[in-house]
Amino acid sequence: MTKPQCIGIDGCPAGWVAASAAHIVVEAGLAELLAAFAVVPGRDVVAIDIPIGLAEFGRRECDVLARQRLGAPRRNSVFWTATRAAIHSPSGGLGLREAQARASTVNTEHGAGGVSAQAFNLFNKIREVDAVLGADRALRQSIVEVHPELAFACWNAGSTGGLQPMPYAKKSGLGAHDRLELIFARYGRAAFERARQRHAPTRLADDDIADAYACLFSAERIAADSHVCLPDVPETDALGLPMRICF
Repeated sequence: MTKPQCIGIDGCPAGWVAASAAHIVVEAGLAELLAAFAVVPGRDVVAIDIPIGLAEFGRRECDVLARQRLGAPRRNSVFWTATRAAIHSPSGGLGLREAQARASTVNTEHGAGGVSAQAFNLFNKIREVDAVLGADRALRQSIVEVHPELAFACWNAGSTGGLQPMPYAKKSGLGAHDRLELIFARYGRAAFERARQRHAPTRLADDDIADAYACLFSAERIAADSHVCLPDVPETDALGLPMRICF
């Protein structure tokens, strides 16, 4: 049996960044990124740091559980995912502030409160993932939602098991150092350095690469069936997509 290919994906200013055990690849579109790796649905594991499965009303249970598992201060890295109605609310002709305000109104009407700037900035990426999974339903067998901070918390705990959340924020000097130390020990630094030479930090930041590696770590756990799923038995959304976060 062919060994599954494991890939971790995160969003970045250039579009998307993916990490495999040997390579870092950047593409403007998610479909192009998946094509670059020739992903085979049902065999390969693609772990992505973007919400998959959107609630019609209220907050997703997986977001609540992820924040509980991380605790202070890393729980704030898990943004509340907006409802499907808010994410797909029309915004043509509106400025960013007006579009965010409209999304907040719709989200509140659907029992999930206002939409933060950070969560609103993910809308285009969420819609892109929605479109990819809608266009090729077979990819649903391979693409799994994860969260980098849960991955790093598991990674940081090592053989002790459980979770040990990273003590410093990822954009801080100590936080960046601690995450890269884990990455280089497991995957080496050659691919990271090649990516750093090829892409300007304004298009691909160090923490984007680090988060893609964290997603890769979770992809490998999923492939080995040693992962945790929040919740254990996820609900599905209106499109049949599971609302879960794995690590």
